[in-house]
Amino acid sequence: MTMENQPSISRRGLLKWAGAGSIALAAAGALSACAPAQSKLASTQGEAEEGADSGLQERYADLPVEESSAYAVVVGGGAGGLLAAYKLAKEGKKPLLLEKGPSCASSNLANLSGPAACNTSNQKASGITIATERALYDHYVEWARGSANTKLLKNLLSNSTEAFESLVDCGLHFYNYVEYTGDPQYGESLKWAPLHNFVEVGEERIQPIVSAVEAMGGSFIYNCEATEVVLEDGVVAGVKAIRDNNTVLSIATKAVFLATGGFGANEDMIHDRFLGVSLVNMGTPTNSGDGIRMAEAAGAVCENYYALISNEICGANQKHGSAMYDADWNLNNENLCFAIYGGLMVDETGERFMNEQNMAFDPLVYSGQAGLNNGNYYVLVDGEYYDACVAEGVYKHLGEPDWNFGREMFYPVLSHAPEQFEAAVSEGWAVKGDTIAECAEAFGLTNLEETVKRYNEFCQSKEDADFGKDPMFLTEIKDGKGYYLFEYQSAYWATVGGIRTNDRLTALDADNKPIGGLFIGGLNMGSAFCRPYYDIPGTACGLSIASGVTGAKEIIQYLEA
Repeated sequence: MTMENQPSISRRGLLKWAGAGSIALAAAGALSACAPAQSKLASTQGEAEEGADSGLQERYADLPVEESSAYAVVVGGGAGGLLAAYKLAKEGKKPLLLEKGPSCASSNLANLSGPAACNTSNQKASGITIATERALYDHYVEWARGSANTKLLKNLLSNSTEAFESLVDCGLHFYNYVEYTGDPQYGESLKWAPLHNFVEVGEERIQPIVSAVEAMGGSFIYNCEATEVVLEDGVVAGVKAIRDNNTVLSIATKAVFLATGGFGANEDMIHDRFLGVSLVNMGTPTNSGDGIRMAEAAGAVCENYYALISNEICGANQKHGSAMYDADWNLNNENLCFAIYGGLMVDETGERFMNEQNMAFDPLVYSGQAGLNNGNYYVLVDGEYYDACVAEGVYKHLGEPDWNFGREMFYPVLSHAPEQFEAAVSEGWAVKGDTIAECAEAFGLTNLEETVKRYNEFCQSKEDADFGKDPMFLTEIKDGKGYYLFEYQSAYWATVGGIRTNDRLTALDADNKPIGGLFIGGLNMGSAFCRPYYDIPGTACGLSIASGVTGAKEIIQYLEA
């Protein structure tokens, strides 16, 4: 790889600076659990769940059962689960954490950039004052526009500082965006000031937390797949799981904290809950929605919206697949990058459907929404534009405008795109033609020619009468050197959204009543998230670690009231 084409920053722009080697995302929280031999499941999902329960019983049929008990069981060793276990252990309790993977480093926490948090020691040391609890609360509430539980957000943010400082107490190190860029303006931006980036990665990040929990009396079981929450008289009495695919663990407990991450690897859930839209999973294969399924089977209900933590690095599509990077974060087909350059973008009819600059300014939010709302989408560039992106990069080609993402782009110069283009053609997501009509025919984009004609008029007048795109991105589609057309779909690192809870993170049933002892954290929190995903980087991790501290406090209050 040539020097000019090396990623200028790693995922979310920062892990490379910290010396991270491989940044293949694990995804939002791997799961696990255990439970008493006699299960009393309360299903609210009809025949589908009955079939699933039957399948679970078949898995149990010939397996030995080990019975035990625990003060509280935490399911999932990601951000929410580890912080819940840490807080419980710190308070002198003896939590048991069950993890589906071989270690907690199989969770997203091991590799993501870091948490958004408020009023932290790191911010104080850097002179960052804007990232207050009230500022984040006001921003999240305004962004969610009534779709998130505002009291829950307040409670989570009230524990944000403690959650972050707990990680510091475990010996972990962080740097913020001001430290990374050397530019103090980011300390005055509420978008960037809350973000704390881990220095450690992988096991070096996870093991200090695990060791701290164990030193305080907590324990872990790995390779343990959670299957059921056990209820007696409508409240939690235990959990059931399968360890090493050969032993049923039956653990009696009166409190369960489900923090298993999203459902990005569950194709059926993706299809059903995103209404059949084609999406590309870039997260962990263990993110199979087990926590949501178990909570629903115990009588909990989900919020009626789900969102994506989107791929903000480039475009994606199922034809190319999710294996897009090597261990050094090199992209294997740079033609994916045109999706987020702010150029002409159309839907399956060949018509524009959004202000494309949103994709260029904030792909973390809008690259997911483009596909969720419209299915497949397409980007058309002319040969002159394509060659410029290969030779000097889109940012220089556009005249180095006021475009933060363009200045710090993951792949600033697409020097390998031409040699990789034929692979895109053979996979069926790219075409080059001498005419726009030729390109449009390849994907059935009936109205593309008329769209280009109208779009070019906007480019010439420097005024987008349809969507109001900034003139910096109004680049005319020119004749003379042919045309390139690319097909993309939304891609995601993880899903957010799930179980409805009250402000104490207790799961709610179909009558909006709390299910005693069933607590929800991490990306399983349907009531803390919204669609689209929040625009402050690190929010999912930040709210997840805060949910761990919040959930632990609520568990103690519930059990010892």
